[in-house]
Amino acid sequence: MNTLIRSLRSSLKISNVVVNNCTRNLSIVSMAPVYRSMWFATKKLDQMRPFNVRLAHSSVEKELQQFLDNEIKSEEQTSDKTHLPKTFEGFKLSADGAEVELTKETSNETIAIKFNINHSVTEEETEGVDKVVLRSKPDFEIDITRGDVILGFNCSYANNFDNTELDESNDEVFHIDEVTIYENKYSDNKYALAGDTLDADLYDLLKTFLAEKGISNTFIENISDLSTQYEQKVYIKFLNDLRNFF
Repeated sequence: MNTLIRSLRSSLKISNVVVNNCTRNLSIVSMAPVYRSMWFATKKLDQMRPFNVRLAHSSVEKELQQFLDNEIKSEEQTSDKTHLPKTFEGFKLSADGAEVELTKETSNETIAIKFNINHSVTEEETEGVDKVVLRSKPDFEIDITRGDVILGFNCSYANNFDNTELDESNDEVFHIDEVTIYENKYSDNKYALAGDTLDADLYDLLKTFLAEKGISNTFIENISDLSTQYEQKVYIKFLNDLRNFF
């Protein structure tokens, strides 16, 4: 009897070992492919993400290049091909990027007119043509220097100025926004008088004074023409630089 019981126990141990081994092998077989599939899928996704982003990026850049090519071609067709002059109505002209300066020297004074073309372009309707025209009308500074003393004007174009035929005696192309006088160098502690608080007679006399210096309504109108021409040249250069970046 004891011999029989030991035989049965031995058989049961063998069976349990077989069952356990089979179960473990089945687990390994069933889990391994799942794990590898997930790994491969993850690996492929990681590899594809940068590639897809780059494709989209390249597509946008191609659209940008095409747009810029068309814009440059269109602007060049309407641009003034002449070079910026070295002199302008008796003033020496210099330009550096967006900054433009006109200077004129006499025996007892120097006149300097400075303006910046950035944010100076506005739209204007053209008579007889169903389209708008872009025109540069920058704010500008006028400094008249005698010795160490500078009489300074900050000016802006009148809102109703649209390059139509002028009546020099009545039409106002530009406003005096501020007047100041100081020695050597301007600082914020210098007194400045707002143009809209100037006595009307004093305002008119100052405008007449500027006109005698050559800074008349017609001259300032021509400054707008010059600024419009120069702004378009700088704009075309900007478009080319942007095109080359992409």
